Amino acid sequence: MTKHVRFNRLLARYLLFFIMLALGFSVRAQVSTTVTMSASPIAGSPFASLADAITAVNGLTITGPVVVTASAGSETNPAGGYSITATGSSTNTITIQGAGSGSTIITAPNPAGTAGALTDAIFKIIGGDYITISGFGMNENAANTTIVVVINNMVEWGVALLYASTTNGAQNCTIQNNAITLNRTYQNTFGIYSNSTHSTTSVTTSATATTSAGGNSGLKIYSNTISNVNLGIVVIGPTAIADVNTGVEIGGAGLGNTI
Repeated sequence: MTKHVRFNRLLARYLLFFIMLALGFSVRAQVSTTVTMSASPIAGSPFASLADAITAVNGLTITGPVVVTASAGSETNPAGGYSITATGSSTNTITIQGAGSGSTIITAPNPAGTAGALTDAIFKIIGGDYITISGFGMNENAANTTIVVVINNMVEWGVALLYASTTNGAQNCTIQNNAITLNRTYQNTFGIYSNSTHSTTSVTTSATATTSAGGNSGLKIYSNTISNVNLGIVVIGPTAIADVNTGVEIGGAGLGNTI
């Protein structure tokens, strides 16, 4: 093959790349992720992306401690956010960990989700118990700038904890050592958001948890750095006094959050 032919083929590849960009195609970065249960790799591990790993964990029958370890690198989260629906226990915990908030970077897609939706996040824990999320950088996409609520294309929550049903909340979860940066020009931006008074799909309709099991008790929020948001940390428990969240810890000696 002559140098001239090789050059023309290389030029054609570059032209195709730029045409794809012009047509709005994008390449989604992915983070290689291992998943172990009782220290043994699960089927499919290592996964090509954190999204694939979380999907696998959501489908597991959990019989031992689960550890999801994302490598250093960057990834665009799925539209709406990673939804974690698996549930652990006090002995069979679920840990989802990055390589550090400056090393494993998760960025929202463009748009963050359905236009006008008010439930977009980087991570969402939906009714899951004994889950830890740590060691991630979480960022709004710089291309998301539409702040008008009915057509917004932006992220509402860095990490959200929500109930799966009014009697099945996200309990005994820990959010620790993450860096969350959104865009405060959009008024509905929260760094860490825990709310037991609405469903996962309709934040504007009051639907409180109806038992203490529907709340998000036992939440621990430690050593996170939260910036460029309207509200740093919000925790709202069920309406009834009998169902109030208990055991919530935000910061502490050597565990303070920087907002």
